[in-house]
Formats: sequence, structure tokens, C-alpha cells
Amino acid sequence: MRIDVYLNSDAQPFQSLTPPEKFALDTTSLPDGRHKLRFVAIDRDGVTSERVIRISVQNGPSIVVHGISEDDVVQGTINVLANAYSSRRGDEFEPMRIETPAPIPTWAWVLFLCIFGWGAGYLALELTSHSGVAVFDDQTTSKSEAPADPAKSDEGWAVLGAQVYGNTCSSCHQVNGAGLPGVFPSLIGNSVVRADDPKEHILAVLNGVSGKVIDGIAYVAPMPPFGGLLSNEEIAAVINHERSQWGDPATTISAGDVEAER
Repeated sequence: MRIDVYLNSDAQPFQSLTPPEKFALDTTSLPDGRHKLRFVAIDRDGVTSERVIRISVQNGPSIVVHGISEDDVVQGTINVLANAYSSRRGDEFEPMRIETPAPIPTWAWVLFLCIFGWGAGYLALELTSHSGVAVFDDQTTSKSEAPADPAKSDEGWAVLGAQVYGNTCSSCHQVNGAGLPGVFPSLIGNSVVRADDPKEHILAVLNGVSGKVIDGIAYVAPMPPFGGLLSNEEIAAVINHERSQWGDPATTISAGDVEAER
């Protein structure tokens, strides 16, 4: 019995073996791509049997293409990124050689920061409501001790406002009110926060803000509404906190002002 080994559609075998027998397959002489090995076993009485094994040869550099795929329908100008990498025996492994740069898009960062900020604020608010005691700047105050109308007591709304701001607002606008450039607006010198008429400020906290353009910058990350999460007293306190920080104090408000806009 013998085994004839054929490559692709060759009519003549490149190896004839007496089984069991090993042979060396030199792929360096083959072009990169798909190939077919055909093994034909011939018995003494002339009966044959055949087996086909398909292989892919890759001796040259591997190529990666981003921005266009096979059978794509394209028009106009498209940006295509091409990368290639290869290795030889004895080469040291260098991960950067096989990495194709693919930066994280801006919208993904904005979405992540928005979700993170909202989640942090919501979790802090829930923990505070279940504990019944709020802690801020090493001061502890019971919710039941908060004044009914924050505007009637500077000390009352100052403590409550700082607490609500730290739990609800600071994850986006930051503890110092500076926000994040291009993502969350700064409250420092903000025209809404500094305005004599606090109506727009109250509505922003109650109903949220979306698509706001401030000083020529469009903020795509929406501010969620807090009207369903915070009481009138808490909203009045946090607005007074924001209007009394980071510059000349602006007009303060009462829980009644919030109730009127709600």
C-alpha cells in the first residue's frame, strides 16, 4: 500500500509514502492563503481512498483593516486604517506590534460620566434616606431637626444645602463647583446661579436641563431632574448653597418659592 500526497489541483503527487511514514511540508514556498492537501491511499488490489485537508498558509505579515469591510457599499471619502504585523522565530513578544489603535469615542466617555454621576448621586441619596442621619464635613444632623423653611435660618439651610450638594450634585459639578470642561458646566460665575431672579435656577433643579449652550459650549450630557427625589426644603437649601458659594452671594430662596415653581 502507498499514499500519494497532492497539493491543490496538481495532477502529480509531490510525495509518495509507504505508511506509516512522516514527511516535511515546507510552506515557505507556498503563497499565503488557502490551500488543499489531498491524500490518496492505494491498496495492493488497486482500491483507493481519498481524504482532503484544507489549510491556510500565513508566512508573511498579517494585515488588519478598519473602516472598510469586504462587499461594503461606499461613497465619497472614507477613512481607512491599515495595520500589519509579523514575527519570526526568536523574536521577543511585543504586544504593541499587534495592536491597532482604536480610540474610545467622545460620546462613550460622556455617556459613562453621565451614568456614573447619576448613579453616585442616586446611591448617596438612597443611603442617606435609609440611615435617617446625614454626615457632611464631620457634622451630623438628624433630618427631623432640619428647619421647615431653609430660608428662615442661615445655619439650617447651610448645613442641609451642603449635605444635599455633596450627595447629589458634586459628582458632576465637583465639590468646588468647577464642573468638568466640555462635559458638566461650572457653577462658578454661572449666569443662572448668579441671577437676581432664581426662577431658572429652581426649574433647572426641578426638571433637569438638556442641550444647554453656555458660553458657546454645547453640553450634551443631560442634567437629570431632581423634583421627584428631593423635597422643596432640600431643593431650596441646595440652591441657596450654590448661590452663596464661589463668589458674591446671590438672592436666596425659600421652600415656598420651590413649591410655587413645582
